[in-house]
Amino acid sequence: MKLQALNCNCVTLWTVGVSLLLVLHFADVVKSTDGGWSDWSVVVSKCTKLCGNGTTTRVRTCNNPKPTPDGAKCVDSENNVAEKEYLNVACNTQPCWVADTWSNFTNCSVVCGKGTQNRHAICGDVKCDGEQLQEEFKDCNTWDRETCDSPCVKIDAERSCPEYASCLDDSTDEDPSYTCVCLMGYVMSTDKKLCIRPPPPKPTPRPIPTLAPEQKVVATVISKTASTVLIICVSICLVIFILLRIFTIDRVIQMNMEIALLLAHVFLMFPPSITETEDFCRAVSILIHFFFTACFMFMFLEALHMYGYIAYVVKKEGMCSKVQYVLVGWGVSAIVVIFCMCFEYHDYGAPYHCWLQMNTPLLYGQLIPIIGLVILTFTLIEAAGAADYKQLKDLDKIQLGSAKFSQRTNLLLLPLVFSHMLVGMFSEYEQNLYLYGIFTILCSVTGVAVLLLHCLNNHQVRAKMMGIYKSMCGKK
Repeated sequence: MKLQALNCNCVTLWTVGVSLLLVLHFADVVKSTDGGWSDWSVVVSKCTKLCGNGTTTRVRTCNNPKPTPDGAKCVDSENNVAEKEYLNVACNTQPCWVADTWSNFTNCSVVCGKGTQNRHAICGDVKCDGEQLQEEFKDCNTWDRETCDSPCVKIDAERSCPEYASCLDDSTDEDPSYTCVCLMGYVMSTDKKLCIRPPPPKPTPRPIPTLAPEQKVVATVISKTASTVLIICVSICLVIFILLRIFTIDRVIQMNMEIALLLAHVFLMFPPSITETEDFCRAVSILIHFFFTACFMFMFLEALHMYGYIAYVVKKEGMCSKVQYVLVGWGVSAIVVIFCMCFEYHDYGAPYHCWLQMNTPLLYGQLIPIIGLVILTFTLIEAAGAADYKQLKDLDKIQLGSAKFSQRTNLLLLPLVFSHMLVGMFSEYEQNLYLYGIFTILCSVTGVAVLLLHCLNNHQVRAKMMGIYKSMCGKK
């Protein structure tokens, strides 16, 4: 027991001794720590000069490690104890630019052409930098027509001109220059990138033809006189048949043809001053177109009606009723005019006349239906008289005779009506005094022909005229 207690005391004493030794050792180490310098700072102060050897300052601190109170202090480069040390470092060591100290100009930037040259400021014997940098530029021209290649050589090699174009060298002594020229009728587009087919040229506006004042008076008088003669003759023809109360089917067709022709010339009687009112002039032009179309339509229906007798299609009273002929004649004419108005309404009327137009697409809408009717009418007349048809029984001989007579009269009236209409259109369009004279003759002849032929081809009128003739001559 005594031995165990002794051993425990010994261990305890040994542990306490070791601990005291360690405490004394570490206390001695802490007391003896010397100071050490940190690395020089990276951040520096602003350089004192922009050029020509300025200085900037760097700093280090005695904190690596920081000395203990009993440790050695940091010593600077002059052997002075210090906590901080400052170091001056050279900066902006490049020389400053002296005015008018330049490098030589560089070669021209372009060979055989216009370009630029430049030079820079020299600081000492090097190119200036930063705020000291100065540069100058100037134009240069190395073009020489005798020694340099044509610009078209490069253009052709690179195919810089568009398709269908060739290069034209138009260089001068001072400048190389070229132009891409389109060939084979092509023209250059506005962006100069393509050769395109040229658009069709716009037609030159037709100048308005004019007559001398005295000629205009003569033209107006003779043309209005001709229309007056026609109106009088056609009116007499209408009055005769109305007074005699003759309203057979063939006569009703003729009567409508006469009314259409008469009204067409009534609207031709308007003075030239109506052109000053555009809408009124357009309305007159539309009505003239309508009534002339109706005139030829009824002449075609008359030929169709006569064909029914001469070709022995019907025995009497024709193929249609009076109402049907009237509706077809005016209705088809109205459809033709309305169709033209839908597409060419603004082409009706003109600055100097209100007759049918000749210089617009409306001309086709006006003439093609009328020419078609003229051709069909002549075809029916020819077909009725050229073949040998089998005669029908109980055929009305009087109506057949009138039909044959009407067939012959239409061969005269149709060319007269068509030609006087065409000449009238041309005379107004061209303002030609000679055409006005021809129109006057044709118009007067047409009026007289309508009066005589329509009266003579009707058997009732012929009978009345024969009775009047016999009574005047004292014959029974």
